[in-house]
Amino acid sequence: MDTLNQFIKYVKFDEEKRILISLQNQFESYLQDQKVRSMLKDAAQSILKDDFVQLEIGKNVCRLTVADGTEEKNLELVKTELVKGLEMAMAFLQMQNMKDQ
Repeated sequence: MDTLNQFIKYVKFDEEKRILISLQNQFESYLQDQKVRSMLKDAAQSILKDDFVQLEIGKNVCRLTVADGTEEKNLELVKTELVKGLEMAMAFLQMQNMKDQ
């Protein structure tokens, strides 16, 4: 999960069993971009399918509400998909850097 920790502070439940995803401080500004917000919502709906209820985006935290009874499996799914997505993004950036050299 080292890849995850470079970008994400934590992924955990709040007191209402919503999934909280907190970004490292240097990436906060991305959450204010409307395109990014829209892409995050689309990605969450695509990954969680019928379990998706709501996505709320704050200054540094995304709050993801999922269907009752699916919280645990979806927490693991979100963690797994975050790692996959970040690894793909990093590989892409490395390819771009090699191409530019």
